[in-house]
This record gives sequence, C-alpha cells and structure tokens, in this order.
Amino acid sequence: MRVTAAIVALSALCFVSSCGRSPQAAQNIPPPPFQFLGQWGRSGTQPGEFQNPQALACDAVGNVYIVDDGNPTQIQKFDSLGHPLLVFAASGNQNDWDIAVDPGGAIFVVDRHRAQVQIFSPEGESFRTLFFHYRRDFHDPAGLAIDPIGNFYLSDYTAGRIVRMSPRGRTLEGWERPAGLGGGRWMPYPIRLAQDGNLYVADAAAQHIERLTSVGRYVSSWDFPFSGIALSANAPKPDGLAVSPIFVAASDAQKRLLGIWTLDGAPKLTVDFSQHPEWGEHVSPMDIAFTPKGELLVLDRPDSRVLRFKVNIAP
Repeated sequence: MRVTAAIVALSALCFVSSCGRSPQAAQNIPPPPFQFLGQWGRSGTQPGEFQNPQALACDAVGNVYIVDDGNPTQIQKFDSLGHPLLVFAASGNQNDWDIAVDPGGAIFVVDRHRAQVQIFSPEGESFRTLFFHYRRDFHDPAGLAIDPIGNFYLSDYTAGRIVRMSPRGRTLEGWERPAGLGGGRWMPYPIRLAQDGNLYVADAAAQHIERLTSVGRYVSSWDFPFSGIALSANAPKPDGLAVSPIFVAASDAQKRLLGIWTLDGAPKLTVDFSQHPEWGEHVSPMDIAFTPKGELLVLDRPDSRVLRFKVNIAP
C-alpha cells in the first residue's frame, strides 16, 4: 500500500509539473484565422443606424466613414468601436457610391450616377464638388483612392480608364488598359492604393485582382470569382476591395465570398459567409476596409451592420 501511494503521489507531482508545463496551457486553443470581434449598427434613421449602407472607409486614426444611401443620403462618421461622431447630408440618391479620406481629414465621396465627386471638410461641411459629365478626359467616376499628398485616383469602369487628379480636379495623368493584362474589356472598380505606392484594382470583367504601379504599369494579377454584376453599366458596386501594409482583401456581395492575399498575390484565406450563420443569417460583404490596427471591417448591407474581424494569419 505504501508503494502504491508513493507511485500515485509521484504521478500527481509529475502531472502538475509536466516537466515545467501547466496542464491548462496544453488546452489553450489558438484563435481562428478569421476571428469575429464584434459588430455595430442596425436598421433605422437615427445616428448609428442605416437605411441602405453602400460603402465604407477608414482614416489614419481608425475613424470609420459610411455612405448611407437612404432618404436623405448621409455620411456617418464613427470612432473605431462604432460610436457615432458625425452625421451630414450628401446630395444624390442613386445606390452607387465610393468614399475615401485624405491625409488632412477631408472626405471625398463619389456619386457615379451624377458623375460627381463631393469633397467635405473634416466637420462635414461642403467644400467643393467636381463635375465630370461634360469633361473630355474623364466623365464617369466610380472608384476612388487618395495618395499620401492629397492627390486622388478615379476609375471609370464603363470606359476602362484611371486618372490621377489634384484636389481641384486637374488631371495629372491617366491611362487605359495597361499592357500585360491581355485583351478584353477592362473594368477597374473599385480601386485602392497601398502604402507601398502600388494601385490595386478589382476587375469584375476578367474576375481578377490586378496590381499596378502608381503610374499604371502592370505588375501582376490573380483570380477572384467576382459575380460580374458590374458588367451592367447601371448596376451597383457588387464587390469590395481593401489593402493593409501586408494584405489585400476582396469581397463579392452576391456570392458572399471574401478572399485575402499577400500584397504580391499569394493566397492566404477564403471565407464563405454563407457557411457562418453565427455572424448573421443574411450577412453579405458589400464593402470592406482595413483599420490602422489591421482589423478588417465588413459592411453588411442586408443587416445594416458593420462587422469587425481580426486576421490571424502570417503574411
């Protein structure tokens, strides 16, 4: 009996110590590659509520801006946790928008159906409107990206053209389908600018993500199965595109898919939202944006919400 008791005591001691390891530590489960952190927003007309959310963007400190194409059309600004900070009106009501914020906090909003870009101060006051209907060099703005010195890129996906402009709307340069992309129709929409200076393009016609230099030279491309809604000139933006210092992400609202790659196109993760009812029965990634902390925000238009995710994958 004494021998048996001694063996039991030694076994217990060895289990507790486990040669320096805690048994609890062995049970720790690593976080999922795409980790749900929370959500905010709901349907309604009050600040923090949405009628028809269309597009979102983040500024350099993590504030979030959302175009809500309701009645009236509004821009809402939130802090990084979704607390409302500002609401102001934008002209138009046509279900087709893009939004970006420049280094000084000015808010640029594209209304493609009216062929205009509205520029607002950080306080939401109307500063300038650029009209494009009757311009020869560029007349159908759709996608928007802003560079570190305040110039901005616009894409025209019906004509297949990208231009870079000054804040006053003066064309600095422009190009059509870059050499290296092959033949066929080019539909650059949306577009996003990475910190490394490269421009990333979602091309629904070719079902590609395309990487270009800041002056439009082709670098590389890879596949993503965009549903192709944008092949209709009057269709709303069906997909989202976002870049961080290490990742590129794209989404397709109709297929409820999201893909993540490194900046050079190496695939890292594919997420099918239809397989995750815990995030919402109808959740669909209408638009997406990376925060300065690297979290990925998903604008869920069917449920009038913003979902927050952490990307737990190595670049």
